[in-house]
Amino acid sequence: MNPCFNLWTQDWITVERENGTLDDLSLEQTFLDAPHLLSLHDPSPLVVVGIQRLLTAILQDIIAPQRRADLNALWQAGHFPEDEIRAFGERYAHRFDLFSETAPFLQSADLSREPQKGDPLKTITYLMPQIPAGGEVTHYRHGVASDNVFCPICAARGLLVQPAFASSGGAGIKPSINGVPPIYVLPGGATLFERLAATLLLPKYQPDAASLEEDAVWWRHSPIIEYKGIVQDVGYLHSLTFPARRIRLHPQRMRAPCSRCGGTKGDWRVTTMVYQMGESRPNDAPPWFDPFAAYRVREDNPPVPLRPVEGKALWREYAGLFLPMTKEEGQKEHTLPPSALYQRGTLAFDNIGLNYTRFPVHCVGLRTDMKAKIFEWVEAGFDVPTTLLNDPVGGDTVRQAVDFATGCARILAATFRTAFSREGAEHHKDVKDRMLDAYWAALAAPFRAFILGVADAETRDAAYTTWVNTAVAQGKHIFREYADAIGDSAIALRHRVEGIHNCNRSLNARRKKELGEEKGDS
Repeated sequence: MNPCFNLWTQDWITVERENGTLDDLSLEQTFLDAPHLLSLHDPSPLVVVGIQRLLTAILQDIIAPQRRADLNALWQAGHFPEDEIRAFGERYAHRFDLFSETAPFLQSADLSREPQKGDPLKTITYLMPQIPAGGEVTHYRHGVASDNVFCPICAARGLLVQPAFASSGGAGIKPSINGVPPIYVLPGGATLFERLAATLLLPKYQPDAASLEEDAVWWRHSPIIEYKGIVQDVGYLHSLTFPARRIRLHPQRMRAPCSRCGGTKGDWRVTTMVYQMGESRPNDAPPWFDPFAAYRVREDNPPVPLRPVEGKALWREYAGLFLPMTKEEGQKEHTLPPSALYQRGTLAFDNIGLNYTRFPVHCVGLRTDMKAKIFEWVEAGFDVPTTLLNDPVGGDTVRQAVDFATGCARILAATFRTAFSREGAEHHKDVKDRMLDAYWAALAAPFRAFILGVADAETRDAAYTTWVNTAVAQGKHIFREYADAIGDSAIALRHRVEGIHNCNRSLNARRKKELGEEKGDS
């Protein structure tokens, strides 16, 4: 039998329906049922990002909105155009066959579908960053990577992780188009239709560096991916399906359970593949600003996307991820929120699209060592008041609030270190680190309430005062709690009393300075 698994017509995308049940749908059916689906579903948020970017690329190609009126018409219709979706399938469905001999989906057709002598074979687990492979196998889980077997569904999902999350992989293995993976900001919504419609971009909000003449999105891309190929011109849709890896799956006829999802359906499985460096942009190419990532722009330095940081909750990057900022003279650094959110703010002002006072977003990132090591993924959901999307002053207030809390955290750390260093700083370092983690965790819920207050200019000052008082009060409480954990010896008790006194005094002084008060509580 000839292996075949066509993503356009066969069920492989797991979705959540309105009644809360999960179902698997084809690409075509996912678009047609989108108004009645809640969301995409997968145990890995990296897969959700990959699938959503593929769906976005297909819809952007089909609908190609040029004016606000085009998006308004789509929102008014409340569904995607069925005739145009079916016409797209008639034209391009053959490019979505996972095991095609001549044009395999997101793979290079010049490689053989069966392992050949001399092929640089890799285990299928290299498609999923969260599954250990190579030298990490016995480090993180028992077993051997070569024993893993993927069903066609999981293989397809792994292929879609590559354009967004392929990172550096050793000598000569470059990351994908966005470099070391950024934090991706995905628009939310009450239905999958709303989520996907919010990702469709007008030309103004697409990357400035995107080619306007040629857009080699996968279904129009050559079915051959050049080994270490340098691509001079990249279109916006091409970037969403960027083949950063040159891959060829090796399907085998077997009915073994999938080691990722446990599925047993179908006659084909994949255990090995060719997995090499694929396309990349030239080193001197202009910066690429993905519409669903935020960037930190420094004077005389290339822009850097916001990425996960160890021990730093995503809400602490709230302003940088979502909000515009004022640019002051002489300022050497500023942030650029995702252009998709800039468009959302503009459309909301014109009453186009989601009628939300708070725009939901879903953030997903992959933390690495900026090289080949993968540590963890991070994800979080937020509500962004639409008024703040067009309010740089409000954005600056949020930044000021996080900076104030960061200053309080420094006081906690320095005071704790000074108070107990005489008993061995290293001995109590873990306590100090847990204290700081607890401090930031305690501020997460108040921060969400603070955002709602900042969204209204009339309540902004009061919300900021409340935040300052909360940050100080939580700092005092957390410091006392963790100082009490040091011990009950006579010298520890004396150091504890001194530490609590000094911490309260420093926090009060910072509070008075921030609020411009002459006196503060002791």
